[in-house]
Amino acid sequence: MIEKLAAQLGTSTDINAIRQAVVSQEFSNHPNSRTLILIAQYPFLIIGKIKEVISDYLLIETEITNVSDLDNEMLRVHIDDIEVFYIEEDGVPIPDIRVDRDD
Repeated sequence: MIEKLAAQLGTSTDINAIRQAVVSQEFSNHPNSRTLILIAQYPFLIIGKIKEVISDYLLIETEITNVSDLDNEMLRVHIDDIEVFYIEEDGVPIPDIRVDRDD
């Protein structure tokens, strides 16, 4: 299975290279889509629009982060630092977490 995927991606059977290629391609396939990303370093949450994939970096225009000073900024996120991501698709939007709710 890994060999087949590596051949399709034009890379070696190194699982990290495969992961990077697959994740980069997923973001490249969805320009201007909203995405939710979790990275482990802080832990850090980013919600924003995918602008571009440059090599192994994702350029994202942030809407919301867990550090409000970084809201509405352009960030470069290394693909290898992304632990979890979700790309918004038709019918399943990323909720606005800033909205106060009366539950």
